Formats: sequence, structure tokens, C-alpha cells
Amino acid sequence: MAKLNEIDSLINNYYLSDEIVPKELYSKDQEVRTQLRSIEYKIFKTKNPSTFSKIVTFGSDTIGKVVKFSINKESEKKINTTLYLLGLDFDAKSLYGFSIFCLFGFFLLGIIVAVVGLLIPGLVLMVLGVISLFAVQTYPSRELQIRMSKSSSDLVTFILYLIIFMRQTPNLEGAVNFASDNLNTYLAYDLKKLIWDTAARKYVNIKEALDEYGKRWAKTSPAFTNALFLVESSVFQKTEEERLALLEEASQQILNGTFESMRAYANSLKEPLNMVYMLGMVLPVLGLVLAPMMMAFVEIPDFGLLLFLMYDIGLPLMIYFLIRNKLTTRPAGFAAPDLNLIPGLPKLGHFFIKIGSKKVPVNALIPAAAVFILFNLPVYLLLPVLMVFSPNQVYISLLITAGIGMGLYTYFKLSVVQLKSAAEELNQIQHSFSAAAFQMGSFLSQGYPPETTILKVSATMKNTPVSEFFNIVANNVQNVGMSLKDAIFDKVNGAIRFFPSPMLIAAMRVFIESAQKSIVNSAAAMLYISRHLTNLQRIDEQVRNLLDETTSGMRVEVGLLSPVMSGIVVGLTTLIGSVLRSLSSSISTITSGLSGSSGSGLTDVIPFAFGIFNLSGGAVPLYTFQIVIGIYLITLSIIIGYSIATISQPGDKVEMFDKIASTVLISIILYVIVTFFVTLVFASIGGTVLALTHLV
Repeated sequence: MAKLNEIDSLINNYYLSDEIVPKELYSKDQEVRTQLRSIEYKIFKTKNPSTFSKIVTFGSDTIGKVVKFSINKESEKKINTTLYLLGLDFDAKSLYGFSIFCLFGFFLLGIIVAVVGLLIPGLVLMVLGVISLFAVQTYPSRELQIRMSKSSSDLVTFILYLIIFMRQTPNLEGAVNFASDNLNTYLAYDLKKLIWDTAARKYVNIKEALDEYGKRWAKTSPAFTNALFLVESSVFQKTEEERLALLEEASQQILNGTFESMRAYANSLKEPLNMVYMLGMVLPVLGLVLAPMMMAFVEIPDFGLLLFLMYDIGLPLMIYFLIRNKLTTRPAGFAAPDLNLIPGLPKLGHFFIKIGSKKVPVNALIPAAAVFILFNLPVYLLLPVLMVFSPNQVYISLLITAGIGMGLYTYFKLSVVQLKSAAEELNQIQHSFSAAAFQMGSFLSQGYPPETTILKVSATMKNTPVSEFFNIVANNVQNVGMSLKDAIFDKVNGAIRFFPSPMLIAAMRVFIESAQKSIVNSAAAMLYISRHLTNLQRIDEQVRNLLDETTSGMRVEVGLLSPVMSGIVVGLTTLIGSVLRSLSSSISTITSGLSGSSGSGLTDVIPFAFGIFNLSGGAVPLYTFQIVIGIYLITLSIIIGYSIATISQPGDKVEMFDKIASTVLISIILYVIVTFFVTLVFASIGGTVLALTHLV
């Protein structure tokens, strides 16, 4: 919520004029789009849109133009500003019109389904209508929040590029061009847009454009805004010493600001995560204890379906959105590498198997499905036993839950099993590159040309993680005859193709660009990068220590407490169900005996009194109850694994898949063991008690 308030504040303060988005600005922007139609701008408009984004855009552009909905002027201005910042062409009235259409559409469909006789699916459709209303109406704010979160991973790199360029050439427009050419995310397209807008005279000069852009980050990343101001101010200093001092101060501002933001973020995580744990884990699991009692007193139609909708769909979605809202506010440093760019590695979700001398890619879904089927074969053979109410329903159905959990574990693990080592190697290279950059700067300052510098660093950094990168560059230069730039960045044989680390790419681009000016410039740039990376790594270690305190609690909760509590609940449900079923049988005997006698008023009262209760104990089969709990625990493990990975390294899908796999594995093993033994013990105790009380 706090993040949305910051976005709200940004929108309120984005323009200084009374009209937040004047018509003149729209028309001027349209001129820019017409004059400067390019591939980059089209990418800026359509880069990686989600399915929901496509639906909202299409619906607002079509249905929203017909079913327009009037809203108050202040809200309309805010939403129009947000849509403008996102580069979307529809307005607030169209957006709200589409949201109202979704609400009434789902409601009408839900009523029709309910009238047909499917009450619960009908209610679900009506709830989806309400959810779609709020989802569509809040889409612009959430999308801007996500866009800024993705861009934030490049803020430190952006300031680094500006400083590197400005140290050698105090030209602000050239520095922004340099940064936009070397970045490749949303931030790069934002910068290109600023350059285009300056060329179209929307802004007087690039400084005014940067000032305007800096306002977007004033609330979410004040350190970036301050650092950007210092970089701009360095242009106007009278002496070289003062100019370099301001650039150095800008570097410290962005690094210290990153650490402070992370510390504040880590502290702010504790309370929301505790709330998520209580609302999404503790209370729902404890609430399940009441489910058998509810079945005893009230006959609820389709209670199993209702449990499934509540615990396996509703609660996981609630937990996901509660956590996701906090995860999108995480400050970031360097972006995660895209391992799919490395040749010889399988794509995410696949793995290689060797057939002869060939590597054949296999979709991880295939072995995952095989594992699921393998676990469920015994269930098929024991189906007659499963249909009889007894603790055996729990024991047999545990195979279904284990099959789902182990199938998912197999999929997530095999999806990254051959990518994990490459990711670890890249991490080691990134950690050791600051030393390599220092050596590069030292050799360059001694007068060695860039090509010779690479060869010397390759020799001196031998047997270190980064040595293979320099060996490839040196081989391309010496044996293949490539230029230094091609040796590093060639799309086929360049060293970067095998090590696509954003940090490494940034550093080597600076090396190449500065070397084209002079060796002195390149030496100063690499020494500065070495110092910058050392400071960044120090801050990164401090941040990880801060975040580990938070994520360790999440690991314990989902890896230990939730499986144990869930297993105990299933065991208690088995005990309560067995007792209620025995009571039901005994009560049937009593009431039938009373109905055969006469001369007492009890013959009418007692059957009526017992008839109030639904003491069958089997309104929901034990296997249904256990499977619902098991799926709930598995989805909870996936969400927590995703959250831990996003907190530790946002955007790293390899880390995310690996963390989800380990979380699911631990949870499902512990849950199956606890559920089996607790049910065994409780069933034994229940049988003994019932025998002693002569109910069985």
C-alpha cells in the first residue's frame, strides 16, 4: 500500500502546472511519435507485455471506447498521467468502462450458472467480477510500479555510465546517449525517449529532461535523484578538481543510498511477512480443525469443493498478492544474467540427455509427469480400499499428494539442474572481476595498449574464476585475429556470449568506449570501476546479511511449522471423523430402538434431537480432505520459495526455480511423514477409546 501511495505522490507532483496532463502535451508527444518512428520506440511501447496487460489494453481500446464511464476529474487526471507515463494510448474513461463491462459480464455469467444449478461456480464467477473490476482499475498504478521496479535494477549502472563518460568528457547529452546505448532494459528506453523528446523541443535541453525524469524517482529512490543532480551540476564547475569531486560524491550517494534503501526494506519486511504468516498459514491451518465439527452439526452441500476453492485457490492467491505487493518494492543492484543466452546450455524448463555424441533437449514436464504417474499407480490398484471410510483413505491418498509434490519438485529441479553450475560460475566471476579491473587499470596506466593489457591480465589472473573470460578474449585477439571489440562482443564468438553478466557487460563496454579515446582515459575508467565494484560488493554482502535474517524465518515457517501443523490437522480430522461415524452408528441403533417402543414422550423427542446433527463423519471423505491440505501446503511452498528467491536476487529465474524445488521437497517429505505417523497414532488411540466406551 505504501508503494502505491508513493506512485500516487509521483503522479501528483510529476507536472508543476495545474493540468497534470495538458492536451498540448499529448499533442506534442504525438508529434514526437510521428517524427521519430523507430524500432526502438516500438519496442519501448510493447516490450514484454503480460497477458493481463494485453487484455486490458485491447479491452480499453475496443470495449472501453464504447462503454465509457465518467469519473471525478482528479482521479481522471491521475490515471491519465499514469497511462501517459506508460506510453498507453487509451484514457481513464475507457479503462473504467472496460472494468465495468468485466464486472457486469462476470456477474451475468455467474447468475446464469447459478440458475442452472451450479451454485458455487456461479458465486466464484461473481467474485471474479468484483476482482476484475479492481484489477483493471488499478492496472495503471501497478504497471507503473512494476515498470519502475524493473528499471530500478539499472539505476546504479546508469549513474556509473554517466560518471565514467563525464570523467573524460563533461558533456551531459553525450553521457545520456552513452548510457542509453549500453543499457538494454526499460531504463534504456526511458532515456531514449528523453533524448527524442529533447530533439523534438518538448524540453529545452537534456538537463531539463533529466530533471523531469528525476522527479519520478524522488520518492522511491531519493539517492538516485540526488546522484543525478550532482552529475548534472558537475558540468557547471569551474575547476577540474571540483568537477571530479562532484562525480565522486554522486558515486558515493548512489551506493550509500542503495544500502540504506535495502536496510529500510529489510526492516519493513518483518511486519508484513508476520501478517502473511498469521493470515495465510497459521489461522487457515487452525481453521481446518473446525471443519470436521462443522460437518457434524451442519450439512454443507459440496463442502469438499468449497474447501478446495478456499484453500487451494483463494488462500494461495491472497498470500501471493500480499507478498507480491511487498516484493515489487525491493531495491535492486545489477540485474541477473540471462543464462539462455549462453550457447551449449538448455533453455529454462529443459535439460540435456546424451544420446551417443549428441545432446538432446528434454522438456522437464515429461519426467515430472512420469514421477506423478509412478506415485499414483498404487492408488489406482487400491481404489476399492480408498472408497471405504477409514484411516486407510489418508494413507493411500498421501501417495497422490506425494506424487503432486515430487512431480513439481522434479520439474523445477530438472529445469535448472544444468543451469545452476553456470549461474554459480557467473557469480564467482562477478565477485572476482573487481580485482581484474584493477589490474587492467594498472597495466593501462603503465602505457600498455588495451590488447596487450588483456593478454597480461589473462596470464596474471590464471586459475581464478574470471580467467576463462580473459582467455577467450585473448584467444580471439591472438589466434582468430579479431579486433578487441569483436573479441568481447561478437554475437557468435565473443567472450560475453559465454558470460552474459550485466555487470561484466557494463564494465567491458566502458573499457572499449574509453580505450577509443585514450589509454589514460581507459586506465582511469577501469580503476574507478574496480573501486566501484568493490564498494558495491561490500554493500551487497551487508544487504544479504540483512535479508537473510528475514528469509530464514520464512524457511523455518514453511519448511517446518506448516507441514507439521498440517499433518497434525489431518490426523485430528481422521480421529474426529472416526468418532463421529461411530457415534452416528450408535445413535441410529438407539433411535431405531426407541421408535419401536411406545408409552414415552422420549420416543418423539430423542430422534428429533439426534436428527439435528449430521454425525456421519464422512460428509467429506478423508482422502479429499487430505489432498486439499496437501495441495495447499505445496502451493504455499511454491509461493514462499518464489518470495525468498525474489528477496535474495530479483529477476533470477534459475535461483527462483532452484529455491522453489528445495522448499517443495522439504515441505512435502516432512508433511507426508508427519501425516502418516500422526494419523496412525490418532487412529490407534481413537480405536482404543471407542472400544472401551463400547461404541464399536
